[in-house]
Amino acid sequence: MWKTPLAFYGPVHFAAIGTMLVFLAAGIVLGIKAKGDSKSRDKAMTILGFVFIALEAFKIIFRIKVNEGVDMTLISFQICSIPMYLLPFIYFMKEGKLKQAFVGYVSFQSFTSAFFYFVKPAAAINTAYVAITVQSILWHSLMVCSGVYAMIAYGLLTKEGFRTFIYSYILWVITAAIAVILNIILIKAVPGTPVNLFYIAPNSTFKYPMLSILFKEPKPYPLFLIAYLIYYFIGGFAVYGISFGIRTLATRKKA
Repeated sequence: MWKTPLAFYGPVHFAAIGTMLVFLAAGIVLGIKAKGDSKSRDKAMTILGFVFIALEAFKIIFRIKVNEGVDMTLISFQICSIPMYLLPFIYFMKEGKLKQAFVGYVSFQSFTSAFFYFVKPAAAINTAYVAITVQSILWHSLMVCSGVYAMIAYGLLTKEGFRTFIYSYILWVITAAIAVILNIILIKAVPGTPVNLFYIAPNSTFKYPMLSILFKEPKPYPLFLIAYLIYYFIGGFAVYGISFGIRTLATRKKA
């Protein structure tokens, strides 16, 4: 256990940011090396999927063992955890829209969420256990690494990559809809449950940057959800656009 409570923008928080940047750099280097090698990149993505499963299993077992929050929050269905369900299948999938959607989800939606997680890494800071902090930092750093790796290795930072972004966004909307349905069902079935999938439960107190300026709380709920969908489209597109721009400039300088 931590001897003293952790604080945002303290030593551990900055160590988390540093770890993420190292993994980001590793993802770029590995992505460049794997570009064009479809079997190697697919295999790497699938292996990483099983690494995420192992990390999630460790977290669940640990929390149960120490009796920390053994409740419905053990349900692993957040934007940064969805790739755990997608990545293991990559190596076995045929080329097509569905595979593009899977890869794109990791490249844009999960990458965006994981990258900005480090602005306020609540899961790593708001815990008394070193193991949970390390697991959270490693999980989200790997998510950043896998995202930038996929962008480069699969050649998504091109005009054609925008199509993959759209496919992944559609898949993200589907997962968001599942999260909304599960939130409503679980809240009604288990009053007082802390479940907050995708952090968009009707009773959520989670604050999204910028979006919270328009909505102090998720009400009216239908309007909040529409704004939320637009919010994440802009976020994912920004990641695609900025990365595409950086790649374009880098290519021109080499030429």
